[in-house]
Amino acid sequence: MTIDEALAKLDGITKHLEEEGLPLEDAVSLFEEGIALAAKIKAELDQARLRVERVIEEAKGVFTIEDLDLP
Repeated sequence: MTIDEALAKLDGITKHLEEEGLPLEDAVSLFEEGIALAAKIKAELDQARLRVERVIEEAKGVFTIEDLDLP
């Protein structure tokens, strides 16, 4: 499951949890599923952040970053 798919599924779970009349057992099961998805999403985002930081660190001294003067 991609991160976009996981986010979409988590959004669906959240909307379902907001519905009135949801039985407690169903709500708890959805909550557990949502927590697991959130943990997976966080882990993937943390991994992506580390990769970006590694690329930036490896590129130090190769490129310079300058502010753009926009009108």
